[in-house]
Amino acid sequence: MILATVKKTMATLFRFSRLRRFSQLRIDGPFRRMACAAVLWAALAAAHPANPAWGQSPPLVWEKKMLTGIQLEYTPRDRILAGLLEPALLEDRIKVMERLRMFPQKTLRVIVAPTREAFQALTGAVPGQDALGVYLLGRGVIVVRAPRTDPGGGWDPRGVLRHELAHAVIDLSIGRHVPLWLHEGLAIQVAGELDYLDETRLTLAAVAGRLISLEVLMHRFPGGHQGRALAYAQAASFVRFLIRREGMGGIQRLLDMIKKGTPPTAAFSSAYGAPLIDLEAEWQKGLSGRFSYWSLITSSTLLGGLGIPLVLLAVWRRWLQKRRKFRQWEAEEQARAAPAPGGNGAGRPGNGQTGGNNGSGGGRFDAP
Repeated sequence: MILATVKKTMATLFRFSRLRRFSQLRIDGPFRRMACAAVLWAALAAAHPANPAWGQSPPLVWEKKMLTGIQLEYTPRDRILAGLLEPALLEDRIKVMERLRMFPQKTLRVIVAPTREAFQALTGAVPGQDALGVYLLGRGVIVVRAPRTDPGGGWDPRGVLRHELAHAVIDLSIGRHVPLWLHEGLAIQVAGELDYLDETRLTLAAVAGRLISLEVLMHRFPGGHQGRALAYAQAASFVRFLIRREGMGGIQRLLDMIKKGTPPTAAFSSAYGAPLIDLEAEWQKGLSGRFSYWSLITSSTLLGGLGIPLVLLAVWRRWLQKRRKFRQWEAEEQARAAPAPGGNGAGRPGNGQTGGNNGSGGGRFDAP
């Protein structure tokens, strides 16, 4: 059909080029060839059915490598990156499991997305979000962006993976809904990200009575950067309080009861011998007791003695690091809350063995 259309179009062009009117327009030589080419292209476009795939990137080709308990998936352009991540994944997986005292047997898929578009397609994230990595709850899948997708960001893929590995180990081991504050607090503890928390903001919120109830933080963190930053700080601080109080043994008892089907609130009371609200009040009292106006005055005096410009520069740089970490956590949660992408579309790695089922229908992390 296309060949016949081309022949018919060429014959028409030939006859049209011999008309006196066409010759009077002085369209000859290269101009005539350009006109013929334009008409030919139009004929081809009209004869060929519309193809929605025209202009789109070709489907991605994925490579897979089986490690101990992990299936690493990447594109050929990230083969070197995958080789660098392989020993780090194996080492960090063991460390995370030992710290959490959980040893899931199900295989975890770790996918390295080569582009922002691929990351969005794999996770259902909204374009423009800054998430660098996401664990897909109930599916046993971690998706992390390649560093090239964030030029100049200076972020560490291993640090992002360590945080998501903690989420994965908890999910694959428990298989049920774990309170969000506990999930995030443990991930921050295990990933060694406590230095990014703003203790001063947390203490001032406790003094002002602006702390968010842990019952509220069971399922979802509040919107807005300030609210989410406070929620992450509370989660990490309260989990640290529980660990200092009874070690990981209390956390283990709590998670074991949740795994058996006990509601989180009842499981907490049984594991710690006191209701959540009582231990929360004890923790808040400890935060308020740390506040001292004298410490604020002496710290200001110290700033003047050490040199305000240098100290302010160090504080500013530290603030930027904390801000970026909070934005990463916030974007991860928003990406988890996005609707789950459907099916196994073009350019998406094939389904492998996945683990965990929290009864959420394959939703994101904070959607129980």
